[in-house]
Amino acid sequence: MESQNSKADKKAGEPGYINMNCWLAKNLGYPPAKRCQYCELKFRDCLFERYLVITLILVSLLLFISYLFEQNISKLLIVSVFILVISYGYFFNKSTEKIIISNFEEKKAKNAFKELTGTLQQKVDEQTKDIKRAFEVEKQAHEDLKRLDEAKTNFILVTQHHLRTPLTVTMGFLELLLKGTYGKIPKKLAEPLTKADESIKKEINVVNDLLNVSSFQLGKGFVDIKQGVLIKKILEETVNELKPVAESKNIYLKFESADNIPEISADQKQLKMALQNIIDNAIKYTKQGGVEIKLKTENDKIKIEVKDTGIGMSPEDKKGMFEKVFHRSKEAWSANATGKGIGLYLSAQIIKAHGGRIWAESEGENKGSVFHIEL
Repeated sequence: MESQNSKADKKAGEPGYINMNCWLAKNLGYPPAKRCQYCELKFRDCLFERYLVITLILVSLLLFISYLFEQNISKLLIVSVFILVISYGYFFNKSTEKIIISNFEEKKAKNAFKELTGTLQQKVDEQTKDIKRAFEVEKQAHEDLKRLDEAKTNFILVTQHHLRTPLTVTMGFLELLLKGTYGKIPKKLAEPLTKADESIKKEINVVNDLLNVSSFQLGKGFVDIKQGVLIKKILEETVNELKPVAESKNIYLKFESADNIPEISADQKQLKMALQNIIDNAIKYTKQGGVEIKLKTENDKIKIEVKDTGIGMSPEDKKGMFEKVFHRSKEAWSANATGKGIGLYLSAQIIKAHGGRIWAESEGENKGSVFHIEL
């Protein structure tokens, strides 16, 4: 059997619960009626106890009045009264049971709702704190990025002054030496100086490319768009300049253009660099066959197509081709280990700065590529 303490520990509504506020249930050690299982009131507040008291008073009063007027209390009256009391008491008992259970369930629901509200408020407070912390972290990260951006800008300025300038000066002196400005150069020094001059020029181009990339990333593009630029002329010059490179690899470089290609507003120098990068890239990664360039107009747009028979590309290689600096596929590394991986990025940025777009297509590795430019 359960001990008195274990019964006292039970909560209202549980079987065997004893209302310790009620002296009757407490002294009996068990709930006198089913409704007592749900009651937490004191005995003096019990509805049924009040009913018994009121009933006792009314019955006594009724018997007293009957005796007062008739000087006698009939057995029939007594039986009738007690039958009435018992019958009414039964139905009253049932109704109070329903009321008490209903009040208990209502109170339980209110407490549960109150607890839920408190829990929700606690969760809202916790989430608010988390959001505030995240905001502070993001704010700090933004400030850190801003400082890094400023450091990057300063680095570019320092690089421009301390790297590009000395290289340009060195190239100038080498050219003066090769021209004989400081006297005739011995034959055994002419070749090394020529190679040094070529190397310096390559280094200057690398530095310029890196500075241009940084300028675009900082939102400080260097495109100066002007009126009256002929794309056909730019492509003809580029093809003529790169033809010796193609011939040295025993591959063809063809250019085909439609008639009446209109002038456009562009930065001729930068646009030429972009197109040169793309065509040079096609030549670089083509071992057999060649590169074919087509120029035409379609739907009020100038379209350039650079098609090669080179190493091609996989779908994965195309994803970051124009968006990531130093992006190169494994095949590109194998075909040309000296490539920088910034030419296509720069070209894409220049074309975008002109309001155009660029994309590439390929059927797969070793199946060639087609670069499409729209201006």
